[in-house]
Amino acid sequence: MLEIKIKKALPGFNLNVELSTQRELLTVLGPSGSGKTMTLKCIAGLIRPDEGYIRLNERVIFDTQKHIDLPPRQRKVGFVFQNYALFPHLTVKENIAYGAAKGNKGKLEDRINQWLEKMHLQGFGQRYPSQLSSGQQQRAALIRALFQEPEILLLDEPFSALDAHRKESLELELLNIKQTYNGDIIFVTHDVAQGYKLASRIAVFEAGHIIQCDTKQQVISNPINRTAARLTGLKNFIEGYISRIAGREIWVNIEGLAQPLRIDTKNATHDTVKQQVTIGIRPEYVRLTKGAGENTIPGVVERIVEGVASTDCYLKIKENDPKVDIEVRLSIPEAVNLATGQSCYLYLPPEYLVIINQD
Repeated sequence: MLEIKIKKALPGFNLNVELSTQRELLTVLGPSGSGKTMTLKCIAGLIRPDEGYIRLNERVIFDTQKHIDLPPRQRKVGFVFQNYALFPHLTVKENIAYGAAKGNKGKLEDRINQWLEKMHLQGFGQRYPSQLSSGQQQRAALIRALFQEPEILLLDEPFSALDAHRKESLELELLNIKQTYNGDIIFVTHDVAQGYKLASRIAVFEAGHIIQCDTKQQVISNPINRTAARLTGLKNFIEGYISRIAGREIWVNIEGLAQPLRIDTKNATHDTVKQQVTIGIRPEYVRLTKGAGENTIPGVVERIVEGVASTDCYLKIKENDPKVDIEVRLSIPEAVNLATGQSCYLYLPPEYLVIINQD
């Protein structure tokens, strides 16, 4: 279990983070410069916070009031950097064994070989980092971090430099590690889909603060504000005002539309009638339909972008002024007959519409 409450002031930037984990893989999302890597470095002892505390499994590793600041090697923290940070002049085996306690050389060699086999690097132990592919370097870096049996594993965008195939392979390796590793894992990424796949919870950083930390389902389905919504992949935003509330259902009037949009929500208690709101929906949840009906919006196709597995369509809401664009992600068969300039209806499922708080 990790408990953090730290502050760090730098010119033009203030880090103020409070976070706890409980035997889990926590994904950290946020734009560049939001404090994600700085937080990891504070946990590892590479950056000293100005004030606060860091506790790892009830062991205080940093506390300004108690004047405790354990050096990195005493913190039992494994860190995998974005650039791997392998020592170029050491072989893979020497990198893995670096910093290991002196003992029986035969047992040390056996442990290294077991890890190399587990991570599909058998036969590469005597090679230098420059003789490895990027995926192999990342596996070696993971082994080195885990070899010391850390109480927490910090991963700072470890797969960002890999191609899609190697990235998917290492994601599976990390899921396997997660099954047997007894400590916490904090995984920093810009890839929402990757973070969702690996984690149980997601923490969203913005400007040195955590603006939302919850189960991955809650963060994705109910982002706390517009910033969190954007960072987690929600792209469609429509302005309106609440015209009716009935239990868990909310109706929102949109300027220019003949009928309000109904939203099925579990959290309507903070909303009031006539309140101005922003509603949002993910592109993959919008559907095309043949005619008008509840929660349908007339639109015109303005742009079509074909992908390998799906097609992104950008449509303008017909009656809305000022202009509002809606992005729709369709399967290849669904989009086969669409053409630029074509009129159609968009169906916005009530259960997938969310009300977005102001930042």
